[in-house]
Amino acid sequence: MDEDLALIDRYIAGDREAFDALVLKHQKPLYSLLYRMVSDKEDAADILQKAFIKAFTGIRSFERRSSFRTWLYQIAINLAKNVYRDRARAALVPLDDVVIRRDPKVLESLIHKESRGNLLRAMAGLPEKQRLTVMLRVQEQKSFDEIAGIMQCSVGTSKANYHHGVQKLKELFKKAGNDNDVQ
Repeated sequence: MDEDLALIDRYIAGDREAFDALVLKHQKPLYSLLYRMVSDKEDAADILQKAFIKAFTGIRSFERRSSFRTWLYQIAINLAKNVYRDRARAALVPLDDVVIRRDPKVLESLIHKESRGNLLRAMAGLPEKQRLTVMLRVQEQKSFDEIAGIMQCSVGTSKANYHHGVQKLKELFKKAGNDNDVQ
């Protein structure tokens, strides 16, 4: 029997510390994924907390057709999608309003942030399923089987989403003259 399922059974039987063990086991990797999805520490922490609250309140409806981890990731990703969509509507600050000091360390940091920003913008330009698949595969190092479970699709679909997402990223960077950034 899966360790998570045993903890769920203990929690349902009245052992309140069993759910704490589930939180401790899954919070760091899930927070890491959420942070990469929303690029904001506070938003990632809020989504993480909401995901565990939803899991806690809905644990009795967990049907065990997938692993607890897969079910928890589905909850968290759906919550993160809402934040991501809300952010798309947010106002941007014009670059002219930003003051930059003349410091080599600041310039180096800005160049690094710009490269990271280019990748994040390119990722944001992908269709949602491709973006999530690439993030789960590359950043979370999930197998295509795990990705299929999390995204509720077939393994073939998860592979196709990954392939098309990577191809689109390569095209975007090639057009921008950065074809060495995506391998």
